[in-house]
Amino acid sequence: MSKQWEREKPFQLLRRMDGSEYSDEIILNWYKARAYVLDKLRDVAIGPNSGEHLHVVVICDCPLMLSVARQVALSAHYANFEEHDAKGTLTCCNRTVITIVSQNENIVEELKKEEYLCNLLDLCKYSVFGVAPVNKDSYLDIEFEIVKDWQGKETEFLKVMTAEDVEIVLGGKEEQEIESIDTRKAVLANRMYKLGELIDNLPAEDIHCAHRYVMALDVFQHDLLRKPIEGEKRGGVLSNVFCADCFESRAKGIKQYCEEKNKERAKNKEKKMKEEEAWEECNEALSKSEHARWVVEKLILGFRPLNDDERWEDERRFGSAKQDFRKQLKKRSKDPAHIDLCSYADLRRISPGDLKFDSFLMLAIPKIMRKVENNSLCSAKRLRKHARTN
Repeated sequence: MSKQWEREKPFQLLRRMDGSEYSDEIILNWYKARAYVLDKLRDVAIGPNSGEHLHVVVICDCPLMLSVARQVALSAHYANFEEHDAKGTLTCCNRTVITIVSQNENIVEELKKEEYLCNLLDLCKYSVFGVAPVNKDSYLDIEFEIVKDWQGKETEFLKVMTAEDVEIVLGGKEEQEIESIDTRKAVLANRMYKLGELIDNLPAEDIHCAHRYVMALDVFQHDLLRKPIEGEKRGGVLSNVFCADCFESRAKGIKQYCEEKNKERAKNKEKKMKEEEAWEECNEALSKSEHARWVVEKLILGFRPLNDDERWEDERRFGSAKQDFRKQLKKRSKDPAHIDLCSYADLRRISPGDLKFDSFLMLAIPKIMRKVENNSLCSAKRLRKHARTN
């Protein structure tokens, strides 16, 4: 890996709503939380047809562990989440559950601080000390529960996270290593937006049909992915870091799905399914999961849905005037609002064109991961060659 990617520190780019910087302690907690949570969840495989859900128990409400809860909300999104059933009924099955153990009567106020969950609790389901849940019909795939005590042990889909465990997991790593993020997958994902008309011009019908993206994928793979990663400008990388952090878990879920399908096919003496076919077959489930992940990310970063007055203003505009109005709302430094912060069902009505980018990105994930893997192998070969010549 080149030294440029070893020095990436995108969390320093985040600012508070008033434009001020976050403290070094808060930023370091974010880096620690990210390194820890990705390590703890690396073995979790939940495929699109799984009936399981992840349950994370965060012991303690100290700043570090609230950052851990924040990172779990950013990272724990799986393609088996069901917003609506086949009849259109809101079900929200298989949400990731985050339990926080706290004695603090003002814990919700603490969690709503900008450095933790910010606007997420305004929309997601949560309960405090056994009282009836708030936002129980939320369309989001994350829910919180605050309890004063919890006893249990870690299992495959239940992860217990403590401050002591954070120190153990990160104990062998230097601070510089923890604060350094390999942004290569994020940079490559960001190149998707350079496809422009190849995706924009696709019809909004049958959005999840993989064959519709053949030409765009061909250009992406044989043109955009062949360009060197090093030296590329990092515009939009922070959001893409959160997106790319889920690539591994999505790949594990698809692998699990493919293995289960092939067991069924073997019984029926049918041809084995390739993983590429599984990515295509599961595109709709993956796309829905990606939208849910994106909504959670934006709420944590301080965005909110449009209010009634803003929606009325949006409805009465058309064409470029509508796009300019939406852009103005989301570009505000204080209280930014985004039209796409809604359920997946509503997104199909409000911004059907935006669904195409999620579908395309899900199909592009294995190609991005393969490119980064090959890039790492080439870098390792260059380092070995350099070592031999010196």
